[in-house]
Amino acid sequence: MKKQLIIISIFLFFVMATSAWGAEKKSIGVLPFAVHSSEDLDYVKSGIWDMLISRLSASGEISVLDKLSISNAANELKKKELTASDAYGIGKTLGTDYVVWGSITKIGNSISLDGKLLDVSTYKMPVGIFEQCRGMDDVIPKINDFANKINQFVLGKKLSAPTLPEAPQANAQRQEPEKTTSEGAIDALKTQEGTFTSIINPSFITTTGVLDRKGFFMTPRYSRNFKGMDIGDVDGDTKNEVVLIDYRNVLIYRKEVTGFTLLSKITGKSSDRYLALDVADINGNGIDEIIVTNFQGSTLRSFVVEFKESKYQRIAEDLPWFLRVISTSEGIKLVGQELGLDKPFSNPISEILWNGDGYREGQRMSIPEGLSVYGMTMASIDGGNTERVIALDEYDHLNIYKKTKKPVSRIHVIGGGDDVICTTDEVYGGTNNRLDYISKSPGFGDEGIQDNVYVNVRILTYDIKGDGKQEIVIVKNLSPAGRLFKNVRLFSNSEIYNLEWDGLGLIQNWKTRKIQGYVADYQFKDIDNDGQNEIVLAVALSHSKSVVVAYDLIVQ
Repeated sequence: MKKQLIIISIFLFFVMATSAWGAEKKSIGVLPFAVHSSEDLDYVKSGIWDMLISRLSASGEISVLDKLSISNAANELKKKELTASDAYGIGKTLGTDYVVWGSITKIGNSISLDGKLLDVSTYKMPVGIFEQCRGMDDVIPKINDFANKINQFVLGKKLSAPTLPEAPQANAQRQEPEKTTSEGAIDALKTQEGTFTSIINPSFITTTGVLDRKGFFMTPRYSRNFKGMDIGDVDGDTKNEVVLIDYRNVLIYRKEVTGFTLLSKITGKSSDRYLALDVADINGNGIDEIIVTNFQGSTLRSFVVEFKESKYQRIAEDLPWFLRVISTSEGIKLVGQELGLDKPFSNPISEILWNGDGYREGQRMSIPEGLSVYGMTMASIDGGNTERVIALDEYDHLNIYKKTKKPVSRIHVIGGGDDVICTTDEVYGGTNNRLDYISKSPGFGDEGIQDNVYVNVRILTYDIKGDGKQEIVIVKNLSPAGRLFKNVRLFSNSEIYNLEWDGLGLIQNWKTRKIQGYVADYQFKDIDNDGQNEIVLAVALSHSKSVVVAYDLIVQ
């Protein structure tokens, strides 16, 4: 009997050992950290790099890429500071599971280690790792803590990054499979310039509503690249107009029985680069203002146009903010964000108020610092009075945050708090609306790095079902190349989603079928002055052709 127990024990030992040996180790690449200091800290940079590699290798549970391979890959980029897309590219090229990179900042005797850990397979927002050292003697023990946090996260032992909680199984039944149809195009797709049978598929299947094909409308193709769109009464006649922008023109249309009529065109300077458009009555005089974010050269020169004395006039210009109108529990608000030095959207977001003769910066809003004013809104999504911040991150994942003024880099951290309620695995939004930006790091001798930064699409929230809960209506622009390359954005199709918070996560109520073309902007407003809101899209068919489409939403 004893002999049999010994044989079984030996067998189990070998089975377990073989399983352990066969388990594939997670691999990680440690990139050289950028240095921000007026002193020469190359020796610190090299020492920290070597220590991190050594500490991560020590357990034997993680495979760390050799320093030479990493160094060669990083040197090819010829950059002083790497971006997430750079780190992803290196990780993908070298076939590693994770990549660590970051910066070392020394001010006086204080040294801060700001690191980021990127999961190469998912390319979601990196999680942060931070350590503050009180002097050079404090660096080595802090590096140990730094490496320990990385180990714990990669191996999943103690700490975890914020992820989207799984919805209850009962709710999974609400996501009906997409149905197919062989129905042909409808007559509403015919225009003066031909028959558009593939611009938008009007056979939309939903679980809580139907996008009505009878109410479908589309304009002729315009030889313009629309950048933004909004709807409102901008001339004070109690009827809504449709306002559009391209690179340097404001175009005001009205949908009438006879067609889509151009009422006015306001042309800017050749140096203007219009980025975003909103329409709202911020000054409270009963006429909606036309609010345009304009980037001229390297400076924000935003402006506001209003209909006065029977013509459109600028009532404010050279405004130093990225501007966006959002709907909050307190009503419509104009919010603004000053241009950052290191990143364009690194500054806090504040309310922009009318003071009687101009616009001024009001109170800072409880929105995580570092979020962009674009692809962001605030709403109560649980049917109660608690307002949340809803925002797309730079990787196009949708995040829901508690209201806070903390930097977003201190929220998405290993072992972070509960300020982020959920982060979707799915990507949404997506834009080719690019801001050519040269980052600057004053005091550290950087000459500035040109980086492609994108102005994301808006996020809309409405209580479409009338049950007291705000639902999220959001665009997903689709690219054949995905979203893996920061400097290449080629969107060819799009979808509209309706998402609802169920207490644990976001569930999908409905989505449209694929729309041929890239949605540059969209609204849920009354385009035809019939008292009912329509979903209205500004769709780019190519680099130089755009249309406006609209369709009714019938809630069932």
